[in-house]
Amino acid sequence: MKKIVRLTACALLAISPLWAQENAVAKTGTAGETDDRNFKSLVSLNGSSYDFIFNWMKKPAEAHWTGIGFAFSNLENLQGADLNPNRSYSVLLNLTDYTVPLNYHFLFVTGLGFDWSRYHFRGNTGLQYADGIANFAKDPEREYKSSKLLVYYATIPIILEYQTKSHFFISGGIEGLVKCYSKSQLDIRRPQGNIEKIHYRNPNIPPLNARFVLRTGFEHFSFFGYYQLFSMFEKGKGPDVRSFGIGLMLH
Repeated sequence: MKKIVRLTACALLAISPLWAQENAVAKTGTAGETDDRNFKSLVSLNGSSYDFIFNWMKKPAEAHWTGIGFAFSNLENLQGADLNPNRSYSVLLNLTDYTVPLNYHFLFVTGLGFDWSRYHFRGNTGLQYADGIANFAKDPEREYKSSKLLVYYATIPIILEYQTKSHFFISGGIEGLVKCYSKSQLDIRRPQGNIEKIHYRNPNIPPLNARFVLRTGFEHFSFFGYYQLFSMFEKGKGPDVRSFGIGLMLH
């Protein structure tokens, strides 16, 4: 009888670790399988589960910078000319971006895009270039059919974006501007009835500039505004004007 008791005790001691291990695995599997959408994260340590209120696995995966947009543009501190805001605009094409998620709501964004800006002026006024200086002036002797300034930039953003679970987002930061092309064009009516075109290439617009940009929207649409941080023209070689505008973008 004593031998039977001893054998039974040894058998129980032998299988007890295996039973405890299977029970711990079962508990871990049960804790990990859940349909609760509020379930965040689960860590198992020595068979015991710990539920945390955050989930580092879920981060913003898509920024709202790439896309195509349109903005009505204007010039601050413009003197000597009358801007036509109905015909002054910018077309934006943001080609690519690179994002670094910081946590569930915030991400850092940079990338590459392009901005084609056109400014039209009313009456016989426009940007004229003489003796190395560019200035807006009125021409009392000739009649202008059109007067415009074209400035094309490559844009490089440095932006911080905030997102919510409901697909609302807001972002802000700086866009670096690298000038690709600039021109002032005057179309003048001649007494003979034909049109004389006068072009001023590169009218003292610096190669680099920057602007502050703020964007907010929902899913694939956003409203944005921008303000140029430095004068559009080189210091001492042109008027001290800065561009600003508001627009709509499709991402």
